[in-house]
Amino acid sequence: MKILPKKENQDVGFYYEVNDEQIIEHQKKNVTEIIEWVESTAKFIYEMQNPEERDRMNKAKNFKW
Repeated sequence: MKILPKKENQDVGFYYEVNDEQIIEHQKKNVTEIIEWVESTAKFIYEMQNPEERDRMNKAKNFKW
């Protein structure tokens, strides 16, 4: 099985920049706060995906090289 990007996403990338202040604030978080942040981000992503995108993500996660 080969996983390919959607045609409309081919050759399109993204990046995210953070500044020193954001890094310092993140480093102040305890483990519970970080886990809650990861969980809320995962929930947000799941809610924004349609069934086709969820299926694509699950296939990518379970892909065996």
